[in-house]
Amino acid sequence: MNVIEKICEKKLKEKLSKMPVENLLSEMTNNSYYFPYNIWKKYFDKKSIESGKWISWFATREAEKITDLEQVQTLKKIIENKNKNNEIRRKSFFCLGHLSKNTRNKELFEYLINYLKSEPEEIQETIFASIRNAEKPIEYNLNPIIEILKNGKIGMKTSAAIALKNSENPEIELILLNSFQNEKNKHLQEMIASTLRTLGTEKSIYILEEKLKIAKGRDYKYFIENAIEGIKERINTNANTVQN
Repeated sequence: MNVIEKICEKKLKEKLSKMPVENLLSEMTNNSYYFPYNIWKKYFDKKSIESGKWISWFATREAEKITDLEQVQTLKKIIENKNKNNEIRRKSFFCLGHLSKNTRNKELFEYLINYLKSEPEEIQETIFASIRNAEKPIEYNLNPIIEILKNGKIGMKTSAAIALKNSENPEIELILLNSFQNEKNKHLQEMIASTLRTLGTEKSIYILEEKLKIAKGRDYKYFIENAIEGIKERINTNANTVQN
């Protein structure tokens, strides 16, 4: 990236960081290239410029950092307006999810996941994407996610499994292990293993190691091995922390 490109990218980031959330939502749907790539695409190269040069890409990265709780009412108003532009409404779910994650706000988190019961899969996917890396203390209500894990379509089950990452509720491990043992879809099992990496205990290690003995496929084995390694490292780290 040359100096001009760096300057233009910096200016775009600064502009987006100062926008009211209503404007940021609009920019999250703006798939135009930022300067100078908009000129490059038009006159020189119409195929090779990637999505990382879209204004929407930078706006979405900015939305992932949102921490201003004063934006809550604006986002809720948009979400609760079913007649609002579908894409803007979906982006509002995304922003509110990251706001709940970044501020560790239980009320916002539960407000958001309660919409899983009534929204179409596209919105459900957006909610899951926005909360998957959130810390989930034991008092958080995860029942709407668990319901989809148990009874949703296979794609939604997979997204639900990922969204349960970093839960501190010990019951979640048992629910995930039950799905891991009973579901036949390998991709779903891989994502469950990935989530168990963040919250599993010795119970998970035993079941994962038994599955690994009969596992076939490089990717499938990788997810199981990675989960086992991650759980063991976390257990050892926690043990050392307690001793110190």
